[in-house]
Amino acid sequence: MRRNFTRSRILIFFVLILEPLLAADSYGQSPEKHEGTVPRVNAAAYRAHAQKDGFNLGAELISPKDASSIFAANVNRCCLVVQVAVYPKKDQPTDLSLFDFMLVEVGSDKPVRPESPTTVAAKLEEKKNPPVDVTTSTGVGYESGTYTDPVTGQTVHVRGVTTSADVGVSTGNTVPQDVADRDREIIERELYAKGLPEAKVSLPVAGYLYFFISKPKKRAKYRLVYTGLSEPLTLSLP
Repeated sequence: MRRNFTRSRILIFFVLILEPLLAADSYGQSPEKHEGTVPRVNAAAYRAHAQKDGFNLGAELISPKDASSIFAANVNRCCLVVQVAVYPKKDQPTDLSLFDFMLVEVGSDKPVRPESPTTVAAKLEEKKNPPVDVTTSTGVGYESGTYTDPVTGQTVHVRGVTTSADVGVSTGNTVPQDVADRDREIIERELYAKGLPEAKVSLPVAGYLYFFISKPKKRAKYRLVYTGLSEPLTLSLP
């Protein structure tokens, strides 16, 4: 019985070690590990998808409601979030970069590039914890009075001008700097962990892109453009 138990443990060990290697070999590449999300079975599993010369791309625009359940950070305060999945052509690794993507509002000629998790985290923390405002104000006043001249003994009337300055500090919703820095770091880590990886990939990868559009128009439609190929690949996001 003990011998059979030992053999079972050895078999489980080899399965755990070899399974990812065999899966990678079936795709024709060495095993890889990247941050992001788990890609679906293929690009067609996403609401928007396109392909060119064996390269496949899937994408979905994340609703504010879904974003609230996906992220602990309130990304809706500054960004539109798009989930993207990349399926490289076999035997042709792809260099992924944020600058290869653009979000374009239909009817507009102004593309928006995705922002890094570091920038988004800083923006969110700034909105939650605005900087301290220092204001100054000055005032001018007039004073009058009388005194007795010690030489002549006569009453003398005098008038003068006075000035004053006040400094005001507006703290808003500020929190201690060390707390704000820790919150920003936590947000940044989450956005990096779930973001689309910037790397040279041979296997399918997926993740989120963050676009600075804090007040999207109602019923606005968007297109995601990928420029990492010889010709741009455009997906209409429903």
